[in-house]
Amino acid sequence: MNKLKNLLNKLLAWGKTSPVVKAACIWLVALVFFVFFVDKLLMPIFAGEFSSTGPVPNLEGMTQEAAESALTEAGFKFEWVEEGRYSSQVPAGMVLVQMPAAGRTAKLGRTVKLTKSLGLREVKIPDLRGKSQKQAEISLSRAGLVRGEIVKGAHQSIPRGVVIRTIPLAGKMARIGDTVKVVISAGVTTGKVLLPDFSGQVIDNVYPRLEKLGFKVGDIKRVKGENGEPPGTVLETAPRYGDYLPQDTEIDFVIAD
Repeated sequence: MNKLKNLLNKLLAWGKTSPVVKAACIWLVALVFFVFFVDKLLMPIFAGEFSSTGPVPNLEGMTQEAAESALTEAGFKFEWVEEGRYSSQVPAGMVLVQMPAAGRTAKLGRTVKLTKSLGLREVKIPDLRGKSQKQAEISLSRAGLVRGEIVKGAHQSIPRGVVIRTIPLAGKMARIGDTVKVVISAGVTTGKVLLPDFSGQVIDNVYPRLEKLGFKVGDIKRVKGENGEPPGTVLETAPRYGDYLPQDTEIDFVIAD
């Protein structure tokens, strides 16, 4: 035991006088301070911990000039994404999307990416000529359009019930969701007259028009109006309006009582 103590004492005495040990201790202390300095001071600086931050302004719906001005005043940079996006809510040319989002806290000087709205998407109206009414409706639906009013037109070669054209015409551009009228052939209409829509008109005013067109008044049925129509208001006819009919055809009426 005494031999061990004597050995330790000799080592300690040697360490106190040895320049190598002293140098090693100095380097060790310096290394500890260096690690502390890097971890607590340099790294936060490089990481931007001490940089100023601020809220990202709300830019959605702004024009390009207004959005860029708002970002510059708030201390941020901007970058426009090349490809825009279609939108039914935000007009074309306005800011549609921003990253980071509005209200987020970000380092001043950070670049905010902006995406412009392309507005409502437009599609080309398909050519429906020669298709049936059902086929026309399916084609319009696939194109993102809505089949509107069915209009009957005379045609010498296109069979009755087949599409002649659309309104607007095929090849024109329309916005997604727009309504397209479809003109359906009424077949050969030589000697026939188009029955107009008399709905909502008073029957007494219809008589002279009907006579002028060459039609005759058929049965008249009175029913209670569901929407408070005044007595004598035409609710519907048989045949229905839009048909091409020979003159002297009797037209039946349903009117409000």
